[in-house]
Amino acid sequence: MAAATLLLSMVGAFAAELHEQQVADLRAEGRISEATEVACEWASAEPGNVEALRACAELAAMVGRYSEAEDALRSLLFYTPSDPQVLVSLGEVLLHRGHFEEAREQFEEAIHLTGASARAYAGLARAAVYDSGSPGDVLSSAEVAAAIAPDYAPAQIAMGVALRELGRVDEALELLQQAYDIDPAWPDTTYQLGLTSAIQGDTAAAHRAWGRYVETAPWTPEAWLLQRGLVITGVEEIIDRGYGAQYSPDGTRIAYRSRGEGGWGIYTIPAEGPPVETRLWATEANVQSLAWSPDSTRIAVAVLERQDVNNKQQWTRKIFLVPADGGEAKMLLEDRYMGEIAWNPATGRIGVRTVVRTQRRRQAYTIVQIDPETGESEELEGLKPGTIYFSPAWSPDGATMVVAVRGAQRPDGSYAFELIVGPTDDFGNATVVHQCYDQPKGLVFTPDGAAILFALSGPVDGRLNIWAMPADGSRDPVLIDHMAGSYGTPSFTRDGRHMLTTRSTMLARATLAGLRGD
Repeated sequence: MAAATLLLSMVGAFAAELHEQQVADLRAEGRISEATEVACEWASAEPGNVEALRACAELAAMVGRYSEAEDALRSLLFYTPSDPQVLVSLGEVLLHRGHFEEAREQFEEAIHLTGASARAYAGLARAAVYDSGSPGDVLSSAEVAAAIAPDYAPAQIAMGVALRELGRVDEALELLQQAYDIDPAWPDTTYQLGLTSAIQGDTAAAHRAWGRYVETAPWTPEAWLLQRGLVITGVEEIIDRGYGAQYSPDGTRIAYRSRGEGGWGIYTIPAEGPPVETRLWATEANVQSLAWSPDSTRIAVAVLERQDVNNKQQWTRKIFLVPADGGEAKMLLEDRYMGEIAWNPATGRIGVRTVVRTQRRRQAYTIVQIDPETGESEELEGLKPGTIYFSPAWSPDGATMVVAVRGAQRPDGSYAFELIVGPTDDFGNATVVHQCYDQPKGLVFTPDGAAILFALSGPVDGRLNIWAMPADGSRDPVLIDHMAGSYGTPSFTRDGRHMLTTRSTMLARATLAGLRGD
């Protein structure tokens, strides 16, 4: 028995050494994604191995597999409680996942344990950029980090980013250059240098810095953003109170809903040039969402309307078709259970979440496609009974659909949500690509169909965070806009170089850049 136990122990030790050597060799060769796979397989096979957990946590965070990194770090805290470095690493990962309050708790605990930690204060500075409504808060933690460790590149980066967020771009650029001089090998320096140069208008300097960044850290989420051209380098406010705005498919106009004379209305402005407003339609009902037809000639509008039914007040929802060049709106459908609408560019039908009755006379959520000429509808194939669906959206070719679904209830009574992507003609083959802590809104594909954007409630009241992720779910989402107002749902120009967002109540146009030949 003792011999067998010894043999198993030796086999386990040999396997651990083998995994450790594989990870080291792959890292030395710059094959970080492959090293991550090996490290996380090692951690899964030996859940109590601290070195395996450390390797998995570090590498998974580097390549943007933040959910795996978080799991490994939480396991590490079980085996090595109150380790300040693990706490800070967990805080950094939670920042990337959008869990800002939890991230702050980890940084503050690390500071409590160590008394002074430049890395923890730099983390607090990054958190303040996302979750603070006060300009002073954005700078304070960065100033502490820089004072504690003036020769620590991330502390200087935190100061530079804080100054840039406050609009002090020239000062930010100077500090980021100092950070580069301190540690040219620290990857985030060149990314932030590139972004700040782009905001300043120096495209050539931005591309030089970003080129160095992608060369040294090609596996990172930021490198993915650069290669997809999804980095916001400027925001231009267009018009006040333009909600749910969308570019027309032909790229000539922007449609949005807004309150004005006569209640809610559907308005358009030119996609370029002065925002000369045209009101197409007005209604006393509450406009919920809108969607352009694929040929840009009509706008489908979903409204919420109160009616008297047998002397009782009842809410119902309707879809209207509004001609894009003006004219009489046509009511297409009335259904009290409808959700947000979208237009499938392949079929020319309008997709919407609704409720149907099953054979057992129970109500079940589903997604239907509606013929805009007749109002006839049919359910999509492959939907799961009992699943609550939200916000359908289609890829530009109509072949792929993404929806949000409500998942399991959490201990606090709230619900988890999932993003599911699959082929339109058989959604039974759909897969979960991401799990969210809040209901995702404004789902949209990039013009090439390779990525999906969506909005989530942010930590600051009145703001949304806009996230981007690969349509195949191969990376966790990356935050691309932390300043969008309450109605900042994204919409792209046909070339993908501009995106609609908001700033407070202002409809805004974001300029997107990267390394895709801009």
